[in-house]
Amino acid sequence: MRNFWDFLTSAKLAIVLFFLLALISILGTIIPQAQPEDLYLMKYGQGLGKLILFLQLHDAYHSWWYIATLFLFLANLVACSLKRWPFSYKLFKRKPWEVNPLNLPNKITLEINGSLDEIRGYLKNILKFRASPEPLNEGELFYKSQNRFSFFSVYVVHLSLVIIIVGALVGALWGWRGSMNILEGDQSNIIQPFRKKDPIQLDFSVKLNKFILETYPNGMPKEYISNVTIIDKNNQVNTLIKVNQPFKYQDIVFYQASYNIIPEFKIIAQVNGKREELILSPIEPATIGDKITIVLKDYGEAHGFVYLRVWMVNELTSESREGLIISGFPPLKVTFGQEEISLEYEDLAKLNYLTGLQAKKDPGNWIVYFGFILMMVGLFLVYYYDPKTYWVYLKPMENKIFLSLGAYRKRERESLQLKLKEIANQISKARN
Repeated sequence: MRNFWDFLTSAKLAIVLFFLLALISILGTIIPQAQPEDLYLMKYGQGLGKLILFLQLHDAYHSWWYIATLFLFLANLVACSLKRWPFSYKLFKRKPWEVNPLNLPNKITLEINGSLDEIRGYLKNILKFRASPEPLNEGELFYKSQNRFSFFSVYVVHLSLVIIIVGALVGALWGWRGSMNILEGDQSNIIQPFRKKDPIQLDFSVKLNKFILETYPNGMPKEYISNVTIIDKNNQVNTLIKVNQPFKYQDIVFYQASYNIIPEFKIIAQVNGKREELILSPIEPATIGDKITIVLKDYGEAHGFVYLRVWMVNELTSESREGLIISGFPPLKVTFGQEEISLEYEDLAKLNYLTGLQAKKDPGNWIVYFGFILMMVGLFLVYYYDPKTYWVYLKPMENKIFLSLGAYRKRERESLQLKLKEIANQISKARN
């Protein structure tokens, strides 16, 4: 048990865990996060891709080993604080007058003329020193203690780190990230999380009023913007979501992540010589009468020709056919029993924009923010309120008064001699 406690409170463990968290953060930045698993296998190869998926580096900040590292770092921080607390408390409770006046730290000595009562009064009334409550065999001891509370400043910093880690754990365990795809003119309240199979249903909807695609002269995308309306019962909020300009509603942040263009094609269908105009798109099948359904499986352009790969099914008999409709080519002809069907490409009817939003909920955010604020307070106390104590020992001699001055501070001890000389000069000038 003793060995385990020593391991848990060791500085080496803290350094290792710190660098491990830094490594995870670097990998989480380099490796694209929350993408389809096939992307990692194609981009990094089967071996490295499978390793990334096994270690959950595609969702690094929610991975089991990131959470385990945070828990261990939290335990190390708390254990180190508990181990050091008795020592800090002992320093805080130590009585400043319980010191050997003949062996003061950083001591300087001098002899001055003057009345003992005058020097005593100057120390008390002007320099705000206090007399020791315990009398000495010879001479008198005066002290001034400042910023004693700062012995605990480092624990304010430790507490802030604990709060930040707790906030990160809350976000990792109970937060989520997901995607939301909305067609222009439609609205949705469904988010597909990256780590869960079941979709998340929001208590409000997001409507895509218009998608704006700005391009460079060469046709490359410059910026894409979603003009959306948040519909929350009787409350509506209009906003723009841009790349690097997210929007937050309630406790959910929406980011502009991607977009897609979904075309609608106009085709001419003839069934047993009867002509009919249809609109075919990848997201909505077309129907001929009540029994023939046409599904667009694939589309594209090659050598200046537009091709549509379609799948047709007879809803009554469950028969199906597949084929290609190519612009400028003879119609695609298929038969279902006694029915002869021909499908011919007519034109591009419309381009529909689909926005790809990412949504994130992190219930630990406010905890992390509070932790950082507390850390700023703790660091301010640590660096600007250093605990320090000054002593002045007076001993009357035949025609002079012997002074021994000493001081202690936690940091910047090289400046103590200058401060003590300053106090000595003040006392000397006050007597002259």
